[in-house]
Amino acid sequence: MQANSSISNSKTKFLKRILLLLAVLILLDQLVGIVMHKLYFSSASGPEYETTFGFTKVNADVIITGSSKARRNYNTPLISDILKLSCYNAGHDGQSLLFSYAMTKMILSHHLPKMIVVEMFPEELYYKEVHYDRLNILLPYYSDYPEIREIANWRGTRNEDTLSFSYKLFPFNTEKIKLLSQSYRYNSMWLDLIKGIFKKQKTDSGYLPLNKTITESEKQKYIEEFELTIKRERNRHIDPNKVKSLKGIINLCKQKRVEVVLVMSPVLKKYADDPVYKLIESISLSHNISFFDFTDDSRFNNIEYFADNHMNKVGSTFFSSILSEKLKSVLH
Repeated sequence: MQANSSISNSKTKFLKRILLLLAVLILLDQLVGIVMHKLYFSSASGPEYETTFGFTKVNADVIITGSSKARRNYNTPLISDILKLSCYNAGHDGQSLLFSYAMTKMILSHHLPKMIVVEMFPEELYYKEVHYDRLNILLPYYSDYPEIREIANWRGTRNEDTLSFSYKLFPFNTEKIKLLSQSYRYNSMWLDLIKGIFKKQKTDSGYLPLNKTITESEKQKYIEEFELTIKRERNRHIDPNKVKSLKGIINLCKQKRVEVVLVMSPVLKKYADDPVYKLIESISLSHNISFFDFTDDSRFNNIEYFADNHMNKVGSTFFSSILSEKLKSVLH
């Protein structure tokens, strides 16, 4: 009896230690989350600040959304001068239509611009794992801004196979479980936040131009690498969440009576047989909105306009001057 009692006491002590350790870990996680939240929303420079500004403070008449192609290719000060309207570039490096949808939802929750321009790089409509990974940019806003939760939760249901054994065994969104952790929301952001404190990166209305000029050999290398990447991709398909995002942007703008325009800025090479072009054209026609495709415009068939697979300052200025006239016709 005494031996059994001793074993029972040992098990109780062990269980108490486990529970105490768990409580300490939870408390530490919450404290780290509170500190990171304070640091994140106190940032006055860098990508975190720019995201927060776009989500909560931007009040321009014309807003550009999209990836780095929006950020580099759209000369917003020039567009502003031509349209005689304020203009802000909310493009974000490395993002996709998923992020543009989140940005649109956040903007329209606090401000009604006259127009939102959506940069539509064709390749972004395909399913890419990395675009879901990069939705970690939304996680710091998860508690405070319910507008972005649906999109942030897609990280846990990406390309989900509902017939698989693992889904039947664990039929729940793993991202929602991870988000119970406060510190998880700021994973890998420490360095960026520190950079934002010490390195002040200034942009002009969100526009961050490139100044170099690509060579002909570099152009061919980019094209060859891109084509090789496509060949290596298995199960290449258009992402239904991105199509949903595009339609969501359009419907939100229509509900709020905000003009929405889809634009494909110039590229190094157009792939005319890509089904994305027909899909975007079909969506724009069915929703009765403007779609401007510059990917096969001979006026931009010049390497002097490109820094890499983005336009340089010369090219973006030329492109923005032409685009502005088209936007003017939509507004008026």
